[in-house]
Amino acid sequence: MGNQVKKIIIIFFLIFLIYPFFSYSHVNHYEKLKKIEMDVLRNGKKIGYNKYTFKSQNNLLVVKNEINFIAKLIGINLLDVSGSSTETFKNGKLIKFKSDTIQNKKKKYNELILEEDKKSFKIKGSSFRGSVPSTVLVGNWWNHNILQSKVIISPLSGSLKFQEVYFLSKQILKIKNNNYNTSKFKILMKKNIDDKKKEEFNVWLDDKSKIILKVSYSNFGEWEYIVKNIEKFN
Repeated sequence: MGNQVKKIIIIFFLIFLIYPFFSYSHVNHYEKLKKIEMDVLRNGKKIGYNKYTFKSQNNLLVVKNEINFIAKLIGINLLDVSGSSTETFKNGKLIKFKSDTIQNKKKKYNELILEEDKKSFKIKGSSFRGSVPSTVLVGNWWNHNILQSKVIISPLSGSLKFQEVYFLSKQILKIKNNNYNTSKFKILMKKNIDDKKKEEFNVWLDDKSKIILKVSYSNFGEWEYIVKNIEKFN
């Protein structure tokens, strides 16, 4: 067994001991949501969208996602992404997830299911296959619990990401003509435990609704995911 695998197992064991209730973080307040629509921008220009729809019935919550954008550099497609996913919760607990994505003409996928012991997820992804503790979270921007998780699962490929989350400040965020009282966080994310290189994300969480309203990061340009529409059931 390689050192990297051993370190991953150790970290998962510690997470299970220290954060035993992450897998049961409540998503009940999302039951009143019908839709969250986000614009995807690069260098201030809209290049696509990310849409989440919510359906609640009895003790199930189903969240569907559609994402589509094309980023160009000197007229050449730098990043072309089109995909969809379905996330299913039972009594607030994630029980399965499935996604299919085409990224730069390459197929990516992730199938996740809660195992019978309810302590682990079985993942069959294009970048990772195996079992992980059910305390680990699928990294989607609709779920504010991403700001509490130390390890997340890539919704595109099933790969694991390790992250540190820091609260920065309280800010008033203006989107179009609306002002929101928000809490701003910084996420430092890395692909491997020992990586010195980290991706940095800024996240604005609405203090009232607990919905992530904006995400920004730098990667061959300045990227933003900004909520443009929120719909709720009557």
